[in-house]
Amino acid sequence: MCDFLNILTTFFHYYGADDYPLPYLEEFSFTFHVLVSIDDDTNNQGTIINAYYQQPNIFIPGKKRYYGTGGIILQTLRRFISSIRCLKRFHLNNLLLGSNSDIGACLDELLENSCETLEYLEILNYTSNIIPLYIIGLFSNLYSLSISSHSLSDDVLLLFANHLIHLRRLNIIQDELTIPCRYSDSIWTEIDIILRENKREWCIRMVTKGKCKNEPYWPTSPAPVRAIVYDTSLIRAVQTSMYTCMEQYSRTLEIYAHLQSMCRVYIPRSFVERADMAYIGLVKTLRYLHTRNCVILRNEYRQYIFNELGDNNEQMHIWLEKNCRKYNHVEEAVSLLFERRWKMLSDWEYNQIRV
Repeated sequence: MCDFLNILTTFFHYYGADDYPLPYLEEFSFTFHVLVSIDDDTNNQGTIINAYYQQPNIFIPGKKRYYGTGGIILQTLRRFISSIRCLKRFHLNNLLLGSNSDIGACLDELLENSCETLEYLEILNYTSNIIPLYIIGLFSNLYSLSISSHSLSDDVLLLFANHLIHLRRLNIIQDELTIPCRYSDSIWTEIDIILRENKREWCIRMVTKGKCKNEPYWPTSPAPVRAIVYDTSLIRAVQTSMYTCMEQYSRTLEIYAHLQSMCRVYIPRSFVERADMAYIGLVKTLRYLHTRNCVILRNEYRQYIFNELGDNNEQMHIWLEKNCRKYNHVEEAVSLLFERRWKMLSDWEYNQIRV
């Protein structure tokens, strides 16, 4: 990899700044991490550290250790980024920098050559510790930002609200390498005031993906959270998360998704303990959800849902009881309501959904 980047860097330097060879190059993406099992430390840990001139930055439970980049690889990457310019989209993931002297690596070079043209920035797990990235606030034309929660802070969020006047999409990403961080409740009130005064809007997406097993720390209202996405098979749908959505984001949330929910986890058989009732409450409470279709497979809701909400519609109960005995009956009944053909998604089709 280093040899390849060195060849590209030499190619750019050969033509010089006045005769830039790739004027239509708009995007660059780099993702790096080496995963080593602790069980194999005696066999290959020393080899990896000597090869990359780096030390382990972060430890993950479950007999896994992650090594971030550094040394020769980092210096080679910095030289390459300093040779390209006028990028519109930039992805830099899993560097896991641990040294204070490396903070700003690659971003300084990007800022120098693509400050005014960069529109989309994805920077995930940039450091192995909680270190706010103030430098991102200098990319004046940034429209969309995807960033790990431990690279943000109250001051950084306030900086974005004041200086990134074109920012519309803020994706806060959490995976197994991310350190969960909580921001103060008052900061979202300040940001809301700033955005309203300047007639701007943010669309915040909270995304949990990869092998992450923990719920994120959700921003409190009036944070403009538009989407909560679980792109992981290790977190199942629970009532508490949906009730939090109903309480905090009833006026903003448009998407609530479990994209890999076909996972083998224990789900209580009791209707009260399952998430069914919370799902129905979620659909009824969140007025801006894009899709409001749900399929009830068991006939236990009657004594809980309608009685609790004062909506005991006997005719609706009879209709549901009649049409929910078989999958094809459900599809036919819903098709009549929609006046078009409707069918349930297969497991494969469901897992292909992207939001």
